[in-house]
Amino acid sequence: MNLHERIYELALSRSFFFPSNEPYGGVAGFYDYGPVGVLIKHKIENLWREMFIKQEGFLELEASIITPEPVLVASGHVGTFADPVVECTKCKTRARADHLAEEHHYNVHNQKWDGKLESLDAIIAEKKLVCPKCKGEFGKAFMFNLMFATAIGGERAMAYARPETAQGTFTAFPRLFRNHGTKLPMAAGQVGRSFRNEISPRKGLSRMREFTQMELEYFFDPNQDKIEGFEKVSKTKMNMMMGGEKTEMTAKEVVDNKVAPNEIMTYFLVRGWEFYKKAGIDMSRVYYRVLEQAELPHYSKGNIDMEVETSYGALETIGNAYRTDFDLSAHAKQSGKDVSVHWEGRKIIPHVFEIAMGVDRFFFCILEHCFREKSAEKDWEWFDFPPCIAPYHVAVFPLMKKDGLGEKAEELTKMLRENGIDVDYRESGSIGRRYARADEIGIPYALTIDYDTLKDDTVTIRYRNDGKQERIKISECTKAINENIRNGRVTL
Repeated sequence: MNLHERIYELALSRSFFFPSNEPYGGVAGFYDYGPVGVLIKHKIENLWREMFIKQEGFLELEASIITPEPVLVASGHVGTFADPVVECTKCKTRARADHLAEEHHYNVHNQKWDGKLESLDAIIAEKKLVCPKCKGEFGKAFMFNLMFATAIGGERAMAYARPETAQGTFTAFPRLFRNHGTKLPMAAGQVGRSFRNEISPRKGLSRMREFTQMELEYFFDPNQDKIEGFEKVSKTKMNMMMGGEKTEMTAKEVVDNKVAPNEIMTYFLVRGWEFYKKAGIDMSRVYYRVLEQAELPHYSKGNIDMEVETSYGALETIGNAYRTDFDLSAHAKQSGKDVSVHWEGRKIIPHVFEIAMGVDRFFFCILEHCFREKSAEKDWEWFDFPPCIAPYHVAVFPLMKKDGLGEKAEELTKMLRENGIDVDYRESGSIGRRYARADEIGIPYALTIDYDTLKDDTVTIRYRNDGKQERIKISECTKAINENIRNGRVTL
């Protein structure tokens, strides 16, 4: 069984995630997060907020999901946000035409699709590819727009479920600029749901029809592409992939060698690198891939993607893009409203750098990178989550439920929860089995209330990674847990 298949089975049994609407067989591309998974997901999102919003002093907003058609005409999504598709002439099943061609031709010959629908039709005909469900013939390839369409109100005005959070930030920019200092640079981010009507979503959380994004838009004067704080991160080393070759470079080298367009992008490359490291990703299996000129969108002055090595192969998990003034200018033209700003005696439309992350795909990468096999020390599979994203900070176990131990454990649980610590309380089963269950979902610490607790108000704290224990006073538990979380300590 491949690792991603094992992770999927563990996700089902440990309440990380599972298919939506399971009793009805589920629909591909939609997943629910279970009680354990949702805690991890929220901690990932809050860690992003801490590192990309709070520590930087940036703004956060929450834009509407339903987006009027003119907004997405301006962004280009109505006209170009599409994939090539073929439909079975018999059962009407649809499939990605480019995926079929890649599987049977392009990947075999180490080639890339030329972007022409006729090329896909030729390969499907040459290879005699048929519908996997009914063996019927495919019709001609056509482009299918990936947005979920809807209509607003009685007038049925055309609209879509947003394909990304970014456009809401762009349309909010003029008001944000007026209301929050009228100065550049200015940055605003969002955490929220986006929707893409994928034809044949595969690979679990790595390709979904409804997913969560964390996106930051950094608005700046194009004549001032330096960024405060770059000097502090200039020596940070990152893996860079250029022309198929991977090399380690410092942030300063990335700028000096013009690998990235400017200091701004490079600064956020470092922040993304630090974020992944803190969240538990094995950084030896991560790199930034510098997109070649032919791969760049027409509006871009540089794109650099984060890719993470998994059992599925390399997955793109962060998109870093220097979007110039394309988005703001497009919305100005479509809406007829002036979005320029007065800055340092000039009237300008700011340029934008964007860092966009998908939560769900990142969540899957964390599960794979933090998964640990059985060993001589632990006769069970477990997850080595950093304390900052573990579902629960600590487990609390009474050695026995009787003799007042259960009541004492419940008191400790109440105290910890009142101090903002996430606690998993369990009182049934052997203490060894309860330790194993805590390890299996990645809880870094366990506090055990035993008969000595009744005598001296001390408890045993067990560390997940080495299983070692020490006695601490109940009055010191909150401080000890918080210090361990802050320091990332998971061994004694």
